[in-house]
Amino acid sequence: MKINIVGQGVFGAFLASELEKHAQISEDADIVIMAVPISAYEEVAQQHKGKHLVNVCSVQAKPNEICLKWSERVTGIHPMFGAQSPLTNRTCIVTQHCDESAKVFELFRAIGSEIVTEYKGAPITGAVHDEMMRRTHLPVLMFGELAALIVEQARDVPDNCLPTSFKRLKALAEQMKDMSPGTVESIRSNL
Repeated sequence: MKINIVGQGVFGAFLASELEKHAQISEDADIVIMAVPISAYEEVAQQHKGKHLVNVCSVQAKPNEICLKWSERVTGIHPMFGAQSPLTNRTCIVTQHCDESAKVFELFRAIGSEIVTEYKGAPITGAVHDEMMRRTHLPVLMFGELAALIVEQARDVPDNCLPTSFKRLKALAEQMKDMSPGTVESIRSNL
């Protein structure tokens, strides 16, 4: 299978390193994974008009809508992991599919992802996904930014002098580095 990953930022580069073991990455591929911030979706979708566009944005409703303007072949799939995440318990939430989406699901399963398509017994739409993310991603982002400030203030305190609770806060701040600037932009667009 040939894929094109547009966007070589933090997440795009991570995804390329994960998927290159299972697919040939080529700019002339018909499957285009859009690992770009939401602000770049219109331009990238237009550049790849008619191809199988794969939205991997942290928000899904608006990017899916943009992709569907430029192609009938759209898969909306939100990988809920990144470079700092554990290699196990990976999940991808599907919000949009087409006849060719099974190839994309196969690719993400190959890197250890569970494919989730339903919430409360109904298919997950972009709007349902975005509401779930509004209640989960946004508060974690805000708390993570605060945690990073708190951890920074104690950077000179040796690890063996930190309480367990602070070590957990420090681990959260470290985990937040998984969120690339494009991911943060996308999460903030979901206010």
